[in-house]
Amino acid sequence: MVPTSQNSVVKRNWILIRGLARGAGHWANFPEKLVKAFPNDKVYCVDIPGNGYLNEVPTPLKVSDFIASFDEQLKEQNFDSSLPTYGYSLSLGSMAMVEWAKQRPDFFKKIYISNTSAANFSNVFKRLSVDAMMLGVRMRFIHTPEEREIASLETTTTLKKDQIFKDYKKSFDSMLSFSRTHSAHSKNVLRQLIAASTYAFPKNPPTEVVLMSGGKDKFVSAQCSKDIEKKWHCPHIIHPEAGHDISFQFPDWVVEHITETTA
Repeated sequence: MVPTSQNSVVKRNWILIRGLARGAGHWANFPEKLVKAFPNDKVYCVDIPGNGYLNEVPTPLKVSDFIASFDEQLKEQNFDSSLPTYGYSLSLGSMAMVEWAKQRPDFFKKIYISNTSAANFSNVFKRLSVDAMMLGVRMRFIHTPEEREIASLETTTTLKKDQIFKDYKKSFDSMLSFSRTHSAHSKNVLRQLIAASTYAFPKNPPTEVVLMSGGKDKFVSAQCSKDIEKKWHCPHIIHPEAGHDISFQFPDWVVEHITETTA
């Protein structure tokens, strides 16, 4: 759980879930920025089994089987279920958050899902780009954690190496430090790809949903979010210059729009 103000009455919960091969320690400064915007709220980070603090756990082959682990992680963090709960998630994490809301209809008051996709709404070539597939190939030949993080960020953002070191060094260093000890194993990455490839969204949104997407996403086609918007008729906020990992490159923009649309 991310620390909050010690002298305040807690107003609501926030749950954060990252995507493919990424864990709680890969949020960089986003949770702290969310806490600053909502000082009376509690922020909880949970990991997809096989990622982050659970990197030694086999990833289930179905997204629907992630949810029991999420419930257990919240229990370990002394989660207060009596408070209204909101969520922000990315990519595969958003598929998991949608499934969680589907399985627990009254759990989330609102969820913000970013740069995600659904097997029943978009075709496979939109859901996983050539750049994403090439990143998987490149990772097999990159052996240092630093170069692996750079390769990942150059694919999931619109940043280049010199920009990362110039403007995002602190965030990069925190993610690199976490990856050194909590990186996902290749078998679990494959299992996550299988789970993601078969996950279908429900016909109707399981709770109130706000879509966020990056207009320059090189990992998952931005059209996938538009496909969800078309099917679900939910609000869709687009950052025209953002890539896949919006909350890394533009955390203030994400928090600003969450603040504007949260009661």
